This record gives sequence, structure tokens and C-alpha cells, in this order.
Amino acid sequence: MAELTIRWETLTNIPPLEKPEAVVTGEDAAPAAEPVPATTKTTALMADKPYVIYVADPAGATSFDTVEKVILDDDRVKLGTRAFHAVKMSPEDAKADPLLTKDGGKEVPRIIFVTADLKTVKPLEGGQLKLGEVWSAMKVTANRFYKQDLDTTVRELKSVLVEFDKIANERKVLEEKEKRSSDLKGMTAADKKDIEAKRTELDKREAKAQATRDKLWELRPKNEAKGEAKPA
Repeated sequence: MAELTIRWETLTNIPPLEKPEAVVTGEDAAPAAEPVPATTKTTALMADKPYVIYVADPAGATSFDTVEKVILDDDRVKLGTRAFHAVKMSPEDAKADPLLTKDGGKEVPRIIFVTADLKTVKPLEGGQLKLGEVWSAMKVTANRFYKQDLDTTVRELKSVLVEFDKIANERKVLEEKEKRSSDLKGMTAADKKDIEAKRTELDKREAKAQATRDKLWELRPKNEAKGEAKPA
């Protein structure tokens, strides 16, 4: 499923935060003797998501397979990355990045978590590069930024994905039944009515599951203005 695929971005550096612009109010044609009043937004500088950065060199890292097949293949981690900018970065680019060069670790491979305000950088490398450590750091970093709890969100999303799997399997069974009926004797009116009723019920379940999934993905930053919604 698409939900269980990490959507990697490839960056050579972490983009710096942009300063808020002054908001000018007043008449454009105000006389020079009467300065136009201005106010500047005081919200903290933030990226739209925190970052999870995977620094790897597949050709030279002996623990590359462990990270790929154990940590990054875990369902919780794959779902959790949707709350982040999931970035793949080469060791050379990570070393040159001003934000990562000091506190972003040294070993390869490693996974680095960076808060949305770019003030906290936490590398996991060597003995710390374990599934439990990665999931824990992911939760802490996400929960500093979002109103929703990442662990709860991911747990509920996994339940929705199970429902999608059930629906897909039941559709397959229905299609096989429809084919058998057609091959053996043709479809009777009763057969058609039964299959269509079941198909309608599956459509309703799928629509409900999709709505639940979309609602869960509406992760909202703690500092967003009231009434705004910023899906992850």
C-alpha cells in the first residue's frame, strides 16, 4: 500500500528557515508626514514539518541492510515518516550541511531527527541505531510539533490499513464467486442481486475507511492559527 511506502526526498542540505515578513496596514497613499503603521508577526520560525534524515552509503556501510530491512521496513516507522520531511542524504552532503556538521553525528549509516524549528538535532548511530530508539525519537520529535500524539495516530492508521486489506480480500472472493457462477451456469437474478448488495456494502466500508484515514493524516501544528488545518 502507498501508506506503507516511505516518501523520500533527496536534499543536499536542510533549507534554512525564512524570516516572517512585515505586515503593513494603512492607506497606500498616506502622506509622508503620517507614516503607515506596520506590525510584524511574532510567530516562531518553523518548517512545515520536522525532519528525519537517513544518511547512508549503500556501497560502504556494513549495517546498511540492517537499517533498510529492520528499522525502515517497520510499519510504525513507515507510517510515522509521513509526519516528517523524510530525507535521504549522502555522507558528504551531511558533513557539509551547517546544521548537521556539528551535532548530526559521524557514523554511516545513521538517522538524524531535526525539530521543525531546526534547534534540536538528534543523531542515532552505532549502538543507538536500533528500531526501538528510532521509534522513540520519532515520537518525541513529532509530539513536540503536532497537537496529535504520533503513537496513537499510527496505531489507529494501522487499524484502518487492516480494514483496507479485509475489503480487498473480500472483493477478490466476490469476483471469484462471480466468475464461477458465470462459468458454470450463467448468473441468475438472485446471484446478481446478492453480489451487487455485497459490493455496495464493501464500497461503503471503503469510503468510511478512506475518510477515517484522511482525518487521521490531518496533523496540526501546535502553533497554528485557530481554524487553520495543515495536513501532514
